[in-house]
Amino acid sequence: MRKNWITLGALFACVAALGLFVWLVPPQSHSNTAAVATLKPADARALRVQFRGKVVAVLEKRGTDWFIVEPIKAPADNFQVLRVLAVLDARSTAQYPTADAAKFDLDPPQTELVIDGQRFGFGAINTVTREQYLLAQNQIHAVETRLAAAIPTDANALIRRSVFAAGEIPARFEFGAYTISHDGNKWITTPQKDKAGHSEGVVSQDDFNRWAAQWREGSALRAAIFDANDKTGGKPEAREVLVTLKNGAKVALGIVQEQPELVVRRADLGLQFTFTGDIGRQMMEPPPARK
Repeated sequence: MRKNWITLGALFACVAALGLFVWLVPPQSHSNTAAVATLKPADARALRVQFRGKVVAVLEKRGTDWFIVEPIKAPADNFQVLRVLAVLDARSTAQYPTADAAKFDLDPPQTELVIDGQRFGFGAINTVTREQYLLAQNQIHAVETRLAAAIPTDANALIRRSVFAAGEIPARFEFGAYTISHDGNKWITTPQKDKAGHSEGVVSQDDFNRWAAQWREGSALRAAIFDANDKTGGKPEAREVLVTLKNGAKVALGIVQEQPELVVRRADLGLQFTFTGDIGRQMMEPPPARK
């Protein structure tokens, strides 16, 4: 019995020593990893996405915004593009010679990025370390699998999903039966009515700001190319909302449908945005007055 207690005590001592070792040893730092690129995401100006040898999308940066130029032409979602460009900030935990490319499913890569002329090819996944092999800068690197997971296989996934661009600030919405406008100090509904048709009560400016922010910055469920010259596809517009921007420019929004989802069309961009039913209803109604 005494022998068993001694053995158990020794086991506890080993576990305690191991725990102390783990606690004292610092986590892996950048000194133990290697950068896979010298270019930074903010400095990138051109991006090509390829999957199985075929071009998925070609993008270019104009000013501060990204645009898809092939195979479609549309403004890109800057956030989605930055997710793709995250490979430029990646660091590898291990490096291998390019002579082993075939061994790591990199001859050729299944997915490839070309960023400002620099190529990044994604290969096999190590099921033990949960890392993926990346061919870059004449070397094979072991990197996080999330990097490849952010790369789309369809250009439509990169389309900007907000109705208005960052520099487009709506100041007036004309819905036909009523108008919502900003006079420089506050939002006003004309005529001033709530959802029940009553003119009593006051609409909170916070509610107005949230409502306007949904139109300006809200992310649609889907965004897709709309070809105005295609007479066979798509529903006709049921009504129109005319928006005047802060700089005086006017944007006509075609409302294709309101139920069960809100579908908004911007003919000037050739884009169509789909919002969920609840969000769509809120966008198409003025904020309610509160007594």
